[in-house]
Amino acid sequence: MEDYKPFKIVSVLRDGKAIGITSAYDAAVFMLEKWPDEDGLKARRARQILLSCLAGECSAAVARVAFVEAAKEAGIFIETTPQLPDFFLTTVMPARSTMLPVP
Repeated sequence: MEDYKPFKIVSVLRDGKAIGITSAYDAAVFMLEKWPDEDGLKARRARQILLSCLAGECSAAVARVAFVEAAKEAGIFIETTPQLPDFFLTTVMPARSTMLPVP
């Protein structure tokens, strides 16, 4: 079985659609085949790192960071932060008293 160096999902934008990248292999294919025409320094470096990762020379975590930085540079990175349930956004919790009870 091939080792595609899986990592935590990274979402990027391509042709108006969000695409989930879940491994160094997927990131390398995306960069080689679907990357925006304009290339920056971080994109060139990320391609080198991704190929090195697939050759077993670095970790998937390092490859993910390089891909995220390149995607940010290219303006295609989609920030995916966990959303809190509406309950937490609309409910006001009472402040906790820091005073000690009087005897």
